[in-house]
Amino acid sequence: MAAPPFAGFGGLVHAAPRGATLPDVAWEDLARRLDGTLIRPEDDGYGEWGHPQNLRYDARRPAGVVVCHTGRDVRTAILWAQRTGTHLVARSGGHSYGGYSATRGLLVDLGQLNAVRPDRETGTVTVGAGARNSGIYTALQPHGRAVSAGRCPTVGISGLTLGGGFGFSSRELGLTADALERTTVVTAAGNALVCDEKQHADLFWACRGGGGGNFGVNTAFTFRTTPVDRVAVYQLDWAWQDVPAAFAAVQALVLRAPNALSCRIGGGSAGRTRAEIAANRKVSAIGQFFGTEDDLRDLLAPVLSAARPERVLIQGRTFWQAKDFLYHSVPSDRYAVTSAYLDQPLPGQGVGTFMDAIDAWPGSSNPDGAGIALFAWGGAIGEVGPRETAFVHRTARFLLAAETTWAREDDAARVAENLRWLRELSRALDAYGNGQAYQNFIDPGLRDWRRAYYGANYPRLAEVKRRYDPKNFFHFAQSITG
Repeated sequence: MAAPPFAGFGGLVHAAPRGATLPDVAWEDLARRLDGTLIRPEDDGYGEWGHPQNLRYDARRPAGVVVCHTGRDVRTAILWAQRTGTHLVARSGGHSYGGYSATRGLLVDLGQLNAVRPDRETGTVTVGAGARNSGIYTALQPHGRAVSAGRCPTVGISGLTLGGGFGFSSRELGLTADALERTTVVTAAGNALVCDEKQHADLFWACRGGGGGNFGVNTAFTFRTTPVDRVAVYQLDWAWQDVPAAFAAVQALVLRAPNALSCRIGGGSAGRTRAEIAANRKVSAIGQFFGTEDDLRDLLAPVLSAARPERVLIQGRTFWQAKDFLYHSVPSDRYAVTSAYLDQPLPGQGVGTFMDAIDAWPGSSNPDGAGIALFAWGGAIGEVGPRETAFVHRTARFLLAAETTWAREDDAARVAENLRWLRELSRALDAYGNGQAYQNFIDPGLRDWRRAYYGANYPRLAEVKRRYDPKNFFHFAQSITG
């Protein structure tokens, strides 16, 4: 009979309290049991693997990183962490806005589980938990099929899907989570559960919008894909004084537009001084249309006449060329983001609040600056009921995000001013929202986050948590509890 997991640790390790320094023998035993690699702070590769993407949380460094090569590594890490009382966090792309894919305990990195396997017969694609948007697009392009995925090329598929997942194809194709047909979840008990509409259907429901890091570690996803061909894209840039007219015209268009049209309109600035911030103010609208360039031009005509842009780009492209055109990474260095869903357009008073806030922004050394973005919601997203999946935000018309960024060279006072600025702007704009917020733009400062992220679905999510993680092994500051 094989020895039980981690036999030989004895009472020394089993009794180690959470957060205590573990003896080397414990880490050595974990390393021996892995197909992948264990990286500790003293190892050469730690500088690469130990940092979070958002350097705001760079002080939260792991005591060890398991670089998983197989799904078995995930199970090994989970059982070891439970035995030793070590906090465990899984990381796919590492883009948690709240720093929740960082820990001072054991970090399970899924980035090497990045295989993408399209199936010609079924029209599905199965991807590893560490696959990024760019890798999935690359693998699907030869097949002329796509999944509605995010805009950032480096975002991991796990966090994207588990929190819902939207991009410039979502009004036409639905959320990333809406295309999910099956996923494998390793639970706190070490069981690898295949979840779909028939097997562990409650956990499958929760994995479509219930947020990452709550119920287990997902190691694979199978998605339904959709044929794609040619689309049209656009970008409209306005002078700062035309912000009110531009926001009004674009939002009016979105309310009557077909599902085929997507849109993001946003504005902001960058710089350290008042003069730099004033000189760098900008506003633009960008999006995609599943149709021809001529039809897109007709759709945009009312916007072009109501708010004359300084620059107009309207072009027909392949879906893949459009994807490259629309790519935009999350902020670099250090940043904070808040969000709110709107059932109605942001009114002129709210747009004025945003413009005044940009003029009052304290500035920073980060070239990404600060601003807001308003994303068109609805379309196919709203064709799924709020209770059909864990993703509750189905009836909103817009998603509003506000962000500020800073850099290492900015002192503590400037950082505090940036965070205070963001919180004050968010509170002012919340007056126009419906009380909900996007769980993938997770905000550590959001107080009523259970209602904001999950609404009426939270009690059911808590039931799933009790069933699959009764001891709350998977936890963080805003995790679901049973």
